[in-house]
Amino acid sequence: MQFTEQTMRPPQEAHSLLLRATQGCTYNDCHFCYVSRGYPFMAVTPQDLENEARAQASFFPPDTPIYLTGANPFSLPADTLKAYLAALRRACPHFSEVSMQSRIDDISHKTLQQLLELRQLGLAHLYIGTENGNDAALKRMNKGNTAAQAVEQLHRLDEAGIAYTTFYVLGLGGKGMGKACGQDTAKLFNQVHPRRVTSTGMTIFPGTPVARMVEEGLYVQASEREKIEELLIFLEHLTVDTLYDGIHYLNPLNYRLAINNAEEKRKVLEDIQDILRSYSDADLELMVNRRQMLSLWSLVHKTSAQR
Repeated sequence: MQFTEQTMRPPQEAHSLLLRATQGCTYNDCHFCYVSRGYPFMAVTPQDLENEARAQASFFPPDTPIYLTGANPFSLPADTLKAYLAALRRACPHFSEVSMQSRIDDISHKTLQQLLELRQLGLAHLYIGTENGNDAALKRMNKGNTAAQAVEQLHRLDEAGIAYTTFYVLGLGGKGMGKACGQDTAKLFNQVHPRRVTSTGMTIFPGTPVARMVEEGLYVQASEREKIEELLIFLEHLTVDTLYDGIHYLNPLNYRLAINNAEEKRKVLEDIQDILRSYSDADLELMVNRRQMLSLWSLVHKTSAQR
């Protein structure tokens, strides 16, 4: 099966065995998302997955983690995912865990028994597109779920023993929404048990619905100062025992810290406050330089497409 979409992975999966599972997104209607637009949803067969795993297995340690690429492979039926996991166990008998991406509604379409069975077969971790805890921001960006629905489904993963990383887009709500989004997103995550919280900064990619919203005056971007203020409020209110991993090129600032380490958290909060005091709005826009981020993305995307 010939996929044409560029392979992408979270930064945390840099050393994992990456295997193509799907391309495209079953939903593909989030206004801010730039990842899978224009690509039809496709999935490999279990045999294709096993063949690819066998071809690459010798280049990785026997207990390597496996990451199945695609915008939301967890949307596939439970029986298909079970067949995938069985194929991976034949090809890589000692893999440590399998991870993949999921939407909130992908979880809701599976029974607790199915989640338990998938966990038993080796699906140990999911990356969840939570994005934000503010319902107004989620609705504006057409995310397709509410914060309460996210909490409900993440509780089901907790019950099944499937660990997860939650995503957070700083600035998603647009200008004037930073404080509310920071508080509401911390409130969401404090109710569940993420292994890790990872963030990116809202960026307007060409060709996305939100880019058209900006052109039509229907959406005003948050400044880099407001995104940083939102991060400060979020970290101040986040109390769940988790790791905040904000190392990503789209973030206005990059930090990694254990939230339950009081001294580490205090130092990060003081550093953010010092940055906000020390730099003007213009300085912060220049330091983050989101235009340069977009240029880098365009170059990488173009280079990959030419291969």
